[in-house]
Amino acid sequence: MDESTSFEMIDRIIQESIRPVLKADGGDITLIDFSDGVVRIALEKTRVPVTFSKFLVTFKVMTGCSCGRCPVPSVAIRDGVLKRLKEEIPDIQSVEVVH
Repeated sequence: MDESTSFEMIDRIIQESIRPVLKADGGDITLIDFSDGVVRIALEKTRVPVTFSKFLVTFKVMTGCSCGRCPVPSVAIRDGVLKRLKEEIPDIQSVEVVH
C-alpha cells in the first residue's frame, strides 16, 4: 500500500474512532504526516482526570498515574493511537507527537 493511501486510511481511522473519544475527554488530535511507517500527530491535551477518561477505557491503555487525578498523559494517547492504527494498518511502526 502506498503512503498516500495509508495517509487516507489513517486519517479515516482517526476521524471515525479516535478523535470522537479524545473530544469526549476535552482533547483533540490532528494527523500531521505519515512517512516511512511513522505517524506524526498533534494533540490538544485532555482535561479530564485519568479516572474518568473515556479514551483510556476505550483503547485499554495503561498510564503511570496511580492516584487517577492527573490528566491523561500524551504517552498514553500515543500508545492508544498506535494500538488502534496497527489493528488496521500493521505496517505502522510508531506514532510521534509533534508540537
